[in-house]
Amino acid sequence: MKILHNISQLVVSQSNPKEALRGANLGNLEVITNATMLFDKTVVFIGTDDEVRKYILDNDILVTDTINANDKCVIPGFVDSHTHIVFGGDRANEFGQRLKGATYQEIAVAGGGIAHTVKKTRLATFDELYQNASKLLENAIRYGTTTIEIKSGYGLNFEGEIKQLEVIKELQKNYPLEIVSTFMGAHDFPAEFKSNPDKYVDLICNEMLPYVAENKLAEYCDAFIDEGYFTIAQTEKIFETALQYGFKLKLHADELVNKAATEFACRIGTISVDHLLMISEHGIDSLSSSATIGTLLPATAYFIRMPYAPARQLIESNCAIAIASDCNPGSSFTESMQTVLSLSAMNMRMTAEECLNAATMNAAFALDRQNKSGSITVGKRADFLILDSSNYLDLFYHFGINHVAQTWIAGNMYSSYDA
Repeated sequence: MKILHNISQLVVSQSNPKEALRGANLGNLEVITNATMLFDKTVVFIGTDDEVRKYILDNDILVTDTINANDKCVIPGFVDSHTHIVFGGDRANEFGQRLKGATYQEIAVAGGGIAHTVKKTRLATFDELYQNASKLLENAIRYGTTTIEIKSGYGLNFEGEIKQLEVIKELQKNYPLEIVSTFMGAHDFPAEFKSNPDKYVDLICNEMLPYVAENKLAEYCDAFIDEGYFTIAQTEKIFETALQYGFKLKLHADELVNKAATEFACRIGTISVDHLLMISEHGIDSLSSSATIGTLLPATAYFIRMPYAPARQLIESNCAIAIASDCNPGSSFTESMQTVLSLSAMNMRMTAEECLNAATMNAAFALDRQNKSGSITVGKRADFLILDSSNYLDLFYHFGINHVAQTWIAGNMYSSYDA
C-alpha cells in the first residue's frame, strides 16, 4: 500500500455522482486541503493526514511506500474522450493553406482533408501507424491524460479500418492507461464510393461491423453527420446495425453546418454527441432533456478558425457537457488536455472548475467509465496527477507550459519508454 502526503490541494472533482454534472453543479469542485491519500491500484482512503493515519492504524495496513507531494496540488487524471491519433502522414501543408484563407471544406473538395489522410493511412504499415500513435500517446500521458478514446476512420475500406483497430488493440496491450476503441468507418465516403455512397453504407453494415464485433476490436461505433458527409438516414441504418451487434454509440454532429444531428443523437440515445459548433436552439433543448453528453472540442474550433460551441448557453440550459482534444492530423493537432482547458476557459468562457469537471468526471461519463475514472474516489483506479504548483488555478493562470510533474496510472508513476 502507498501513501501520498503533504498535498496542498487534493482535487477530488466530484466523488461519485450518479449522473453527469449539469448546470451550476458543473462548477462545484470538491477540494481537500492539507490532504493525504492511501492507494494501491485503486484509491483506498483520502482525507486529512490525521484521518488517513488513523485509518491505517485501525485497519492494520502495511504501508510500503511513502511519497511526499511537497505541498503540491493533486488532481484526477484527464479523460480525453475524443481522439483520432492512429493515422498516416500529416497535413501541415493544408494548415498553411488555411492560414492563407482556405476553408476546411475547400481543402476537402480539392482532395485534401480526410481523403488525404486516408490515402496515407492505407499506405502506412502497421508498425508505422503504431509508432506514430505511440508518440502522441506518450505526449498525452506526459500532459496528464490517463484515460483516452481512439477512433478508426482513416482507412474507409475493410483492410484499412481493421488495420487501425488492430493498432489500437496493440496500444491497449502495451500501455497502462485506459484506452477505449471506437470504430468510425463512417467518417467520410472513400473516393471509390463517392458516386454510390449508399453502397459504402452497406459495406459498413454487412462486412465491417460484423467483423469488428466478432473480433472485439471496438466498444463504440461513431459517424460524421454533416454537409457532404453522412446523412441522418444513412447514419441511422449504420447505428441500428451497430446496436444489433452490441456497440455503444457516439456521434460527430453539427460541426460545419447544422443538420439537426444533435436531435437525432438524443433520440437514438448516443452516449455522447461531439463538436456542436453549429448546434441549434432545438438541439440544445434536446440535449438538455437527454442523458447524452455534449462533448465540446475547442481546439478544433481554434485550429480551423470556426466559431466555438456555445458552452455557456449549454451549461445554463442544463446540458451535460464534457471537453476533449479531438487530436487528429487535420483539424486539431494537439494531444494536450491542458491546452483544451485553456481554450475552454478563455474562448468558451467556462470557469476553471467547470473545465476540470468537464475534462474528468463528465468526460468519464462520455465513455461510460464513470465508475472507474474521472475522480479521486475510494474504489476507483488511482489515476491522478501531481502538478508543479500548489494551486489548480495555475493550470489556467500560467498557460502554455506543462504543469504535470508526475502522471500516476493505476497506482504507479508513469515513466516514458520506447514502445
